[in-house]
This record gives sequence, structure tokens and C-alpha cells, in this order.
Amino acid sequence: MKKKPFYERIPILMLILCVPTIGSTQLGWYFFGKQFGLNLGMIVGCISVTVAAYLMYIKGWRDEDDDY
Repeated sequence: MKKKPFYERIPILMLILCVPTIGSTQLGWYFFGKQFGLNLGMIVGCISVTVAAYLMYIKGWRDEDDDY
């Protein structure tokens, strides 16, 4: 399978890192309280960073394309 262009990979990585972490923190804070929301945000943040690192280093998403 061919990799997505570089200009599409960067926003995908930004979404993976920002949306689940901020969303889970806000929802956890709203429904279960401040401490649980912060803990949930940290746990989801660790998972998001792991997924982003996998895509960047194992799948090679951090390398720019040579064919423009």
C-alpha cells in the first residue's frame, strides 16, 4: 500500500495526538470529576503518543517524499 502524501500525514498525526487526548480529558472531567478526567487524559495521551510514534518510526511517516 502506498503512503499518503506528506501534507496529509502531518494533519493526521496532529489529530491523533490532540483530539482523543483533549476529548477524553474533557468528557472524563465533565462526567466523573477533575481528578478522573486528568487521569483519563494522561492514559489516552500515552496511547495516542504510542500510535503516533508507531506511524512515524515503524511505518516511516516522518520521512518526506522525494517524488513531488
